[in-house]
Amino acid sequence: MKILLKIIAIPFIIVLSITVAFLYFIFCVSEWIGAIAAALLSALGALTFITGGSTFNGVVLLVLGFLISPLGLRAVIEWFIDRLADLNYTLKDYVMG
Repeated sequence: MKILLKIIAIPFIIVLSITVAFLYFIFCVSEWIGAIAAALLSALGALTFITGGSTFNGVVLLVLGFLISPLGLRAVIEWFIDRLADLNYTLKDYVMG
């Protein structure tokens, strides 16, 4: 029974390995684009406050800048990719052990 479960786990390991590698690649490529966008949005939000524009627009720009920043949604995405990698390593340990 244990051998059968190991055989069933092998396709999941292959799919997870490819998926995690692809997601890491996409994350790394989008990281610098997101950093530039976050800096621009934050600067525009601060500029809106300084020039006396709409307070609501300034807050919206600052919130969007935070969500795109490395502390926002990208941290959640990175955590999710790391959990998928951990699952992949766990399955590999199960099959090899």
